[in-house]
Amino acid sequence: MQHFFSRRLFLLLLMLCPAMADADTIFLKNGRTIENVSTWEAGSQIKCYRFGAVVGYLKENVERVEKLPVTESPLVSSPPNADQDASESALVAIPREGTGEFKVTKVVDGDTFNAVGHGIEIKARLIGIDAPETKNRRRDREGQPYSEEAGAYLSRMIMNKTVAIKGYGIGRYNRQLVEVFVGGRNINLELLKAGLAEVYQGKFPKAFAPDPYWKAEKEARLHRSGMWILGDRYVSPKKWRKMKSEG
Repeated sequence: MQHFFSRRLFLLLLMLCPAMADADTIFLKNGRTIENVSTWEAGSQIKCYRFGAVVGYLKENVERVEKLPVTESPLVSSPPNADQDASESALVAIPREGTGEFKVTKVVDGDTFNAVGHGIEIKARLIGIDAPETKNRRRDREGQPYSEEAGAYLSRMIMNKTVAIKGYGIGRYNRQLVEVFVGGRNINLELLKAGLAEVYQGKFPKAFAPDPYWKAEKEARLHRSGMWILGDRYVSPKKWRKMKSEG
C-alpha cells in the first residue's frame, strides 16, 4: 500500500511540476535522443517517465545521459520502484486512454506478440481473450487443437505490420495487456469471431469493456467456427494449463 501511494505521489508531482521533473536528455547509440525526461538507473537500464509510464532503455544501447541539476525536490531524483524490473528489453505501459503505433516483429502464439516503436520494444498479450495453448518443447507439453491455427491467423493479421495498440497496463510476466487494431479492425475480436480464442476467464481491468467480446464468442459458438466444432471435446485453455501443470 505504501508503494502504491508513493508512486501516485510521484506521478502527481510530475504532472504538477513538469519543469522540475523534465530535465535530462538520453542519447542512444542509434542516433535517437530522448529529451526533457527525468532519468534514473535501475539494474541494466536507464529508466525515465514517457507516455505516462516508466520506460527503460538498456545501458548497452545508451551513448550517454546529460543530466541537468534538479534542486527543487529530492523526490524526482529518486523515483519509486527505481530498483525493480530490470528486464531484458525496454518496457512501456501504453496509456490506456490512447493508442500508439508499433511494428510487430514476432508472433509468439495466438494471443502474444512482440513489437517495436517509439525507440522501445514491448511484449504484448491480447487482452480479453485466451487462445489455445501451443506446444511447450521445454516442458514436453503437447499443444491444444487449433493452437497452430490461432498463431497462424494472428501472424497473417499483424506480422510485420504497423498496428495501433491500446494499452490496459501490465499483466503477468511483464507483458502489456493490449487491444490491437489494423485498418480499424479489432484483432482481439477477430480471433474470437474466427473461433480461435475464447473470452479470458479471469478479471479484467476496470477500463476494459468485455461485452463485445462475449457477443463475438457467442456467435462463434453458435456457428461452430474454428475450435468450437470440437463440441464436447473442447477444453478451455485455462483448464488445459491446469491439467498439464498437474500432470
